[in-house]
Amino acid sequence: MRSLAYILLVVLIIAGAVGYYVFMLPNVSDAKKISVKIPTGSTYDDVLGLLKANQILKNPNTFDAVSRLKNYPGQVKAGYYVFTRNMNNRQIVNLLKSGMQTPVTMVIYNIRTKEEFAGLVGRTLELDSNLLLSKLNDPVFCKALGVDTNQILSRFIVDNYEFYWNTSLPKFMEKMNTAYAGFWNKDRQSKADAVHLSSTDVTTLASIVEKEVIRDKELPTVAGVYLNRLRIGMPLQADPTLIFALRDFDARRVNQRHKEYDSPYNTYMYAGLPPGPICMPRKKSIDAVLNAEENDYLYFCANPDLSGYSIFSKSYEDQTKAAILYRKKLNELNVH
Repeated sequence: MRSLAYILLVVLIIAGAVGYYVFMLPNVSDAKKISVKIPTGSTYDDVLGLLKANQILKNPNTFDAVSRLKNYPGQVKAGYYVFTRNMNNRQIVNLLKSGMQTPVTMVIYNIRTKEEFAGLVGRTLELDSNLLLSKLNDPVFCKALGVDTNQILSRFIVDNYEFYWNTSLPKFMEKMNTAYAGFWNKDRQSKADAVHLSSTDVTTLASIVEKEVIRDKELPTVAGVYLNRLRIGMPLQADPTLIFALRDFDARRVNQRHKEYDSPYNTYMYAGLPPGPICMPRKKSIDAVLNAEENDYLYFCANPDLSGYSIFSKSYEDQTKAAILYRKKLNELNVH
């Protein structure tokens, strides 16, 4: 009897040791990457393959054993999962089964075109960038949001957003629409009404102000200049619109070639606002238009001292003097 009891004790000890090894021993590797993106529609074999390919597990076999014991193969959930290095198989499987994924952050900044925006979304989320781009170019999709295909980027507010990696297009748009509605509150809408512009028009003008200004301090002043021009029917003559028209984003200097390019975005040729925004402006640029400085300026030119500030003028004569000095400086620096 003592011999049998001893054998049973040994068996229990071994079983306990094996159980601890399989279930409780940390099984996340020391590799730098300890996260995995599980695409929608993945099978358990796909997940196991991803974990192996990314060398996330110290021992894939023990993970596989626990997964099958806990019926994870039949409960795979897509998403982005981040593991800590002290997690054991039980914790890893529970995390994956629960679908408790880690959100990813999408930072909207310095976006000029629909292609750039779709690319940003596609790099951040599982969402297909081509699908999103096709929607941004779809007149029916845009019309449902109260804009056209030229204005559609005005529907997205520049900010940092948290999403689940596998967020669908409808859910993505739901969040974007909520952010838009939250930003365009009654106060901002009433200010837009006061300057006789729609929210879309304000965003379009703000996009020009955004690209004209280097020093944020000047945002309200430049906004005031453009509002003055709009009021008297004077062409905006905004150089950034010419760069956008030609998609010449590397241009260091606007020249005659830009000014002669026939496009509805050429604000030298055509008075009024261009068909849509030339970038996705920051909130502060939109607010600068809504709270524009009241001034008598009709002109401004970059300061020849290259400080990033501008020289503002009320007359074309004064503007011409400032522009000559600035062009002379660029010529000295061989900027073409």
